[in-house]
Amino acid sequence: MCTACEWAPHFTRPDADGPAPTRKPPRRSPEATAHRTGSADAHADFVFTNGRVHTVAGASPWAEAVAVRGNTITHVGRTAEVLSAAGPRTRVIDLGGRLLMPGFVEGHTHPMLGAFLSHGVDLQVPTKDDALAAIAAHAEQHPEGVVRGFGWRVDMFGPDGPSRADLDRVLPDRPGLFFAIDAHSMWANTAALQMAGIDRDTPDPVPGFSYFQRDADGEPTGYVLEVNAVLGLVDAVEPISAPGMRRMLEGWLPAAAAAGITTVFDAGVPPVGGDQAAMIALYADLDEAGALPFRVVASYAIKSPPPGGRFEDVLAQFRAARDSVGTDLVNVDVLKIVGDGTQGGYTAWLIEPYADRPDSTGSSPFTEEQWHEMIGLFDAAGVNVHVHACGECTARVALDAIERAVAVNGPRDRRHTIAHLVFVDDADAARFAELGVVAQFSANWFSADPDTVQNMAARYGSPRKDHLYRARDILRAGGRISLGTDWPAAGYFSTHKPLDAIEIAVTRQLIGDAHAPVLSPADQRLSVAEAVHANTLGAAYQLRLDDVVGSVEVGKRADLIVLDTDIFKIDPHDIHTAEVVLTMMDGRIRHDTSRVSDAAPR
Repeated sequence: MCTACEWAPHFTRPDADGPAPTRKPPRRSPEATAHRTGSADAHADFVFTNGRVHTVAGASPWAEAVAVRGNTITHVGRTAEVLSAAGPRTRVIDLGGRLLMPGFVEGHTHPMLGAFLSHGVDLQVPTKDDALAAIAAHAEQHPEGVVRGFGWRVDMFGPDGPSRADLDRVLPDRPGLFFAIDAHSMWANTAALQMAGIDRDTPDPVPGFSYFQRDADGEPTGYVLEVNAVLGLVDAVEPISAPGMRRMLEGWLPAAAAAGITTVFDAGVPPVGGDQAAMIALYADLDEAGALPFRVVASYAIKSPPPGGRFEDVLAQFRAARDSVGTDLVNVDVLKIVGDGTQGGYTAWLIEPYADRPDSTGSSPFTEEQWHEMIGLFDAAGVNVHVHACGECTARVALDAIERAVAVNGPRDRRHTIAHLVFVDDADAARFAELGVVAQFSANWFSADPDTVQNMAARYGSPRKDHLYRARDILRAGGRISLGTDWPAAGYFSTHKPLDAIEIAVTRQLIGDAHAPVLSPADQRLSVAEAVHANTLGAAYQLRLDDVVGSVEVGKRADLIVLDTDIFKIDPHDIHTAEVVLTMMDGRIRHDTSRVSDAAPR
């Protein structure tokens, strides 16, 4: 379901309509430096009191008050103790009984790609007819140019997927490009295909993996699968540039702050012109401008074997990106491996064949020998890998490669991660703990929604269909988990809000519906504390930031959020209704609708 890492050189060059973003680490102004280190005044800048503080850390993870000086938490504990840090200039914030906790750390998301894809008409609607009606209405309201949209679901259509004939009825004369909710496929009309020159004679970019669905006569149907083919179409119809990407990203940043996100792992940027570092540098530019409301750990992605099979070249490119892009808030620290595709397109790599396509187990872009070669090389260089593994065979082969790398390269503090994990074979669940590998999940996929109970069930069949997304099994075996929404990609419900995902992790039901079916196995439901930990300290551990963020502890960065509702006390089906009323990142308030009253300075 994750996709940005696959969006290779299908965009225009970085300077297509403006200068390329800087790659030099920005220098801080004296004012910014003073803020981050605190002033000469030894008193706190902020004190939060009269609420409940969930620290996440420790055997008793609750406190009464918190003090912040500069960008650092200086006191956590009882009210009287913390108030002793206040001075005449301290802002003492009365929480009024609200909940204060660490800011959310998103263990796998795609801010740039999400900002790009979510432009246009929202197609997260129940049926094909609803989607067509929404497209028609949007086209009428926007009478010029390409019509775009995001969010249609596979369950809206039959087994052959969507058809351009349906689109042509509501959009006969203008190109239409509509991204699926999994961000791995597209629904295009005839005008778009013609503009891109795609016809019966057009070769598939990656036969059997990324291709144009065809009818019985060999004509393209308008259903385009996997990113190589999708982005070839996008580039021909409506290419995007780095300056355009920055505008879209900057427009989304307030929504991230409002969701309480204070750190992200960008699991793959759209590489405009094939230059991933140039795109990651957009974050550094925003940080320099003081506009970045979260920390960024970015990945450098590999989606297929490099020319000549030289994985050393990939390592060199990663190091160049890491060395060229770096600020206080932004760094390139992970190699992302796109290990397979998705179950929806039969491109996830399974151990046993697909139940509804028994001649196929899917595939990986890499041979098993290449898996061992690249992970062994990257591990020996001290680089952590983050593996896209929707299929259980991909997870197993990645674990095998990590196990061999550990044996050959010796002990070190590794933070290798395997993401998505739709289904994990029982024999492999305990290996995450044994090998110290983080299991990364997108909890907003955990519901008994139509995509899961129909399409995913059809792909897997019994008994596998009743054993999906088993995060608790990893925990029971002593392993670590992290959460991240993978926004914008999803199977049924696309969201960038951690609170949405936390609710689904706890209920395994459609969001907000206490009477909805529970996704089997029900014993995989997480507690609220476990889900919050996975979306804060668990994800921070994955990113090697657990000594900096992820919990409310003295000496850590002041990345804090205030909720209007205590999610530990309410019905779990109401967690998504909780509002983040204040977000502080690095000691600065980035979002504030709290209307909290300031107590008298002390």
